Amino acid sequence: MNLREQMAKDVQLTFMNSNEFAEIHTVTTYTNDAKQTGQKDRQLEMIVEKFTLDGKPIQSADGVSAHNVIIHIDPDVLVYTPRVDQYFYLDFMRYTVKGVSNDTGILKIVLEANGKRP
Repeated sequence: MNLREQMAKDVQLTFMNSNEFAEIHTVTTYTNDAKQTGQKDRQLEMIVEKFTLDGKPIQSADGVSAHNVIIHIDPDVLVYTPRVDQYFYLDFMRYTVKGVSNDTGILKIVLEANGKRP
């Protein structure tokens, strides 16, 4: 087994394991096509990182709060890769995608919600 294969195995068995580092969160996807309209909630394992340790919002301008979250998730579990400026629903809160990257087999998604506490 080479290093890349071992890292992929470690991602699955350790980092994306809810018994180790990952937590279970709800991701909601909406479908709006000719055949169906609705929503689907899925419970997925991911690592969630917030910008402030005490849960308080980061002040981005006079009187405006920005709530920033970074999630780390297995791209095979999420099934799709979000686009920048697309809405992303995490734990029933709407965020805007500010950045997406695939870092050593883990999808890193930077999210932002303005004006209210997520």
